[in-house]
Amino acid sequence: MYSIAFLAAVVLVATWLSGMSTLLLRWYEGDWTRRPWRLLARAGRHWHTHVHAGLRPAELPDYQRLYSGYPSDVAEIMPTRLGNILKNAVLHPEERYGIDAALVWPRLYPLLPADHRATLAAVRADLEFFLTISFLAGFFSTASGLFLLATGAPAGLFLLCHTGGAAVALLSYACALGPARLYGEQVKVTFDVYRGDLLAHLGHEAGSEDEEWVLWEALAQQWYRGAPVAATVRAAAAVRAAPTPRQPATVTGGRRAWHRVRLPLSGWFLILAVLTGAAGASLLA
Repeated sequence: MYSIAFLAAVVLVATWLSGMSTLLLRWYEGDWTRRPWRLLARAGRHWHTHVHAGLRPAELPDYQRLYSGYPSDVAEIMPTRLGNILKNAVLHPEERYGIDAALVWPRLYPLLPADHRATLAAVRADLEFFLTISFLAGFFSTASGLFLLATGAPAGLFLLCHTGGAAVALLSYACALGPARLYGEQVKVTFDVYRGDLLAHLGHEAGSEDEEWVLWEALAQQWYRGAPVAATVRAAAAVRAAPTPRQPATVTGGRRAWHRVRLPLSGWFLILAVLTGAAGASLLA
């Protein structure tokens, strides 16, 4: 009876997750704004800021991590590895072309060739699959652990379900990082190769690099605020023509805010799972 009820609960959670893939992805990215999770977000950002500061762009392995694993702006660093990988991809079109990815992507995606859309969908499906398995394993670890504690089950069974579920959750999250990198690269390729198709479809030409930056800014202002494209282009031309005042030189003293090496959030998760598993097994022994 208990097994049937638990299986039904897992099926209901899985069905709910099937329609909440975007919310699940944002959660694993580290988009934690509510108060109970802000401390976790702060700890995760501190850890990845420390890791980012220790990477050397002159060395190929570190450069590859910076290229695909972290946003170039330190202020944009996310609490999780998955969040930093996807943030790196989202900021790529803005840094290279001045494109607001959130505004442009829904307009660009329908113009993509069918095979490229299929590739994007397949890679994202792999990413969402591993995140779903990770969430369900974490749910199973917590729910089964509480249930087995309440019913006085054998300690070995508790350890198998609770700690084993936590290990599967962590392993599935680690497996999701590979598809996340591939998806991020596909997003970069999409903007690099097909952004001109969107401009042509809207009746614009990219022109020079500076003109393309201004054009994307003008389109963003039009879509977001309803501002005419021509007005934004003229305003940008006037700003470029105006003389730039010289700013007094300032000297700022740098201070490292994070001196100690801390564990990533996945490390704390593993420690918590081991400690709660040991505590629960000792209570049932």
